[in-house]
Amino acid sequence: MIYRNSGVGRSEIVYSKTVDYVKVGGMETKDFTLEIGAMNYGFAIDGIIGLDLLQQLKTIINIEELTLKSNS
Repeated sequence: MIYRNSGVGRSEIVYSKTVDYVKVGGMETKDFTLEIGAMNYGFAIDGIIGLDLLQQLKTIINIEELTLKSNS
């Protein structure tokens, strides 16, 4: 599915696809929907981890250490 995604100050076209799984470190979730699009923000970036994925993984974010770990 292709659609327009709007955010602060801009909108972009993204492609939505459900993948078999997403793995971040040792955490994994199955059948997750990703949005894939061009990310031309003026600086190098590989991707954005959204709140929907962090919630599904039950992630704890340690800002001081800049780490993620599972709450389960």
